[in-house]
Amino acid sequence: MAVVVTVAKGYDLGYIWKTQGEAAGRATGGYYISAAQAGEPPGRWWGPGAQALGLTPGQIVQRTPYDAVYQQIDPRTGGKLGRARGRYATFADHLARLQAAEPHATAERLMELEREAAQATRQPAVYIDVTVSFSKSISVLHASLRENERRARLAGDQQAAGYWAGREQAFQEILHRANRAALEYLQDWAGVTRTGYHGTRIGGREPGRFEPAGLIVTSWLQGTSRDGDPQDHVHNQIARITRTFRDGKWRALDTMSVRGVLGALQAIAATAVECELTAEFGVAWVPRADGRGNEIAGVTQVQMDAYSTRTVQVHEKERELARVWECKHGRAPNSRELLYIANDATLQSRKGKDAGAVDWDALAARWDATIGGELADIASAVSTARSPGAQAASEHPGAARRPGRPRGRPRRGRWPRPWSWSRPSTRSGPGTTCSSSSPWSCRPRPGR
Repeated sequence: MAVVVTVAKGYDLGYIWKTQGEAAGRATGGYYISAAQAGEPPGRWWGPGAQALGLTPGQIVQRTPYDAVYQQIDPRTGGKLGRARGRYATFADHLARLQAAEPHATAERLMELEREAAQATRQPAVYIDVTVSFSKSISVLHASLRENERRARLAGDQQAAGYWAGREQAFQEILHRANRAALEYLQDWAGVTRTGYHGTRIGGREPGRFEPAGLIVTSWLQGTSRDGDPQDHVHNQIARITRTFRDGKWRALDTMSVRGVLGALQAIAATAVECELTAEFGVAWVPRADGRGNEIAGVTQVQMDAYSTRTVQVHEKERELARVWECKHGRAPNSRELLYIANDATLQSRKGKDAGAVDWDALAARWDATIGGELADIASAVSTARSPGAQAASEHPGAARRPGRPRGRPRRGRWPRPWSWSRPSTRSGPGTTCSSSSPWSCRPRPGR
């Protein structure tokens, strides 16, 4: 797929701020980003629940209201929002229970009991993280835009640097819009809370209800994998509390509803990003060899593999865990079991991101060296992005056509946009292409 959507529980409110640097305190959208010591783009608020707290969609996330909201405190009044999170037995509780069962344990055994207590300790999640990850070819094109901006700035060409920074900013906004399309679907179909009692039946029916509720979300666009490769993805931190539309009360989000629509979110975000990148950058798409969606035409498999260190690590761990599973059970795992093995491999092979601001210049230079200095050429080869000098040369009557530009492709900024995002009136299943069957379909505009 051009997009993969995953979900996980989140506990650490400080994690997302480790890569925020100076960018956490300012808005995006300047003429161009000073790439030398900028952090990842700042987070943005979204959702009806956030609006009820005075946090408008797209507003930049600041640390103080962020901490308050995810701790279930109204950032305006300091009042509590909903019931407190559930309490699990602490490490001390587990250790005391284990020691009481073995009062004569040796020092070595006590160390083992401490490890058992640590493994048994649970804590309630602060949020759930719905991560929208874009395909490698999309990330490679984004990295190429960054490298072109870096080269222009180092050469002292302010006009070209401004142009490429503007293109890179437009690229970021497309990723945000694709993510927002998925969030809107999530709100419509999984923005629910449970009221009443669901553990008993009266007359054969549960008295509890599922009621629509407004989500609170902060969205964080990040451009690197845990191994430092280009990998565009958006972390959507969805607060555990929601605002019930019927009575305005704050209640817990039904997370099972969120897990039930992950496939639809994936299709919607993929449709949105493919349509918007075609409209804005003129890219074409080709089916993946494995049949799982599309990649940008012109970005080679060799180039994508060069930036897939994390994927290689996960696949190696998957094969290792699958062999262990087969030895234990005497048969190969089925597709459902393979899914759990893949998730386990992802978690076991994961390492933390480096804390501190992201040095985009250093990353772009390293990425460029990884494929032999060809990174900057990818943007002009697969899209309509051209530096001002190249545009002028290509429009000269005697100029030869650039080899990377297919015949008939419009110049930058002139790609027709013959559709508008519209939602169907029926709850039809999501598609993966720009068609009328998609919840976010490409429909002709009036007059086109």
